[in-house]
Amino acid sequence: MKIDKKARDKSSLRDDETAVELHNRLAKRIVSMIVHEQVAAGGTVSDIMFLCESVLVGVVLGCFQLGSDERALDAIVSRVKERLAKVRLEDLEIKGKA
Repeated sequence: MKIDKKARDKSSLRDDETAVELHNRLAKRIVSMIVHEQVAAGGTVSDIMFLCESVLVGVVLGCFQLGSDERALDAIVSRVKERLAKVRLEDLEIKGKA
């Protein structure tokens, strides 16, 4: 049975949306664990950053072979910078006229 391109694209879009929902839900739980539990335990921003570093190192070591980790980290950091810039720009209030 052949699936036409439109049906496949629609299915792929649904899969992408489902993946995004899952990622967002998991990310919220993980962030809550990292940030809120550290704060509740009297942790500082430095403690939270060290924990984030440890988590990132663990994820990279668990997912990438030695030697490919540098490219993976570059990609991750670039994407993080893009996302942070987007979030910051969304919060800007535009004043004046163009």
